[in-house]
Parts: sequence; C-alpha cells; structure tokens
Amino acid sequence: MKIFDKVLLAFYSLGVMAALFLIGLVAAGWTAPAQIFRIYMAHLNGRTVVGVIVLIYLATSVRFFLMSLSVERRPAQALVHETGMGQVRVSVEAIENMVRRAAGQIKGVRDIRPRVVCLPEGINIFIRVVLAPETNIPEATDQLQRSVADYVSEIAGVNVQTVKILVDSISSETAPGATRKLN
Repeated sequence: MKIFDKVLLAFYSLGVMAALFLIGLVAAGWTAPAQIFRIYMAHLNGRTVVGVIVLIYLATSVRFFLMSLSVERRPAQALVHETGMGQVRVSVEAIENMVRRAAGQIKGVRDIRPRVVCLPEGINIFIRVVLAPETNIPEATDQLQRSVADYVSEIAGVNVQTVKILVDSISSETAPGATRKLN
C-alpha cells in the first residue's frame, strides 16, 4: 500500500468513526446532533458541503473496494547479462529454484522458502528455512549460505551480495525426507 493510500485510509477511518460515534449518540437518545444536522441541511450551502463530503467518501470507498479486489503481483524481474550475441535474462523464479536445489543438498534442511531481490550490483537472497531437530543451526546455516552463494554464482553467473537466513522453525518430524510447509 502506497503512502498516499495509507494517509487516505487514515482520514477515511477517522471520518467514519466520527460519523458512527454521532449516530450512536443519536441512537442513545441525544437529539442535538440530529437537530443540528437538520438545520444545517436546510441551507443550500450546508447541502452542498454535505454533498461534496458524500461524493468524496463514495469515491474513496470505490477506490478501497477496487484495491481489495486487485491481486498484488510480484514484479517480473530478471537479471540481464549482455553477451556479444545479445541479452540473456535469468528470472527471479529461476534463481529461487536454484536456491531450493542448493539448499536441498544440505543435511537437516526440511523446508525452504527463498526470496530474491535484484539490485544493480547483484542479488540479495533471503531464505526462511525449517530445520530438523538434531541439526546444528550455526553449522547448517553457514553451509547453507556458502552453498547457495556458490551455486547461484556458478550456475547463473550473477554476483550474490548477501544470503540472509531466518530459521523459521525446527521440524517436529524426524523422518528423513519429511517436509513441512511454511505459512
């Protein structure tokens, strides 16, 4: 969500809360807000102001409704290599598959969820991993970082700047080959 949408949502929410608060007061028996609104609506300027406010809130409601229906798509990024014969593109998904393959060779890794960020000077790799209970975390993560960086650099020919790992969980399953999906 962009900063403009966040600010718009904040003002929209405050306005709706204020209106609901006043409606609640009227429903509880306090008639002053209803009488003030009737007097205000009796004048042309009051009706114009209320009409403009209603139109702004309707437009904002439509905007938020359409935003809720849209699906955020991951940008289709690709790493580009220039060769004498033209460009070679390697998709982020292909890099993520390479990370999965390299991580699958590490003993104790049960499940992995990589995310790759492309930068002009290379790529950053973020990995969420589930390890087996008997796994030595420092050894496994060091091996995972080195293995992933070396494999991706060698196969894709890209500069791997960082490989950051989050050990998301320790698997309760001890059977080899058992996997658990991350949420």
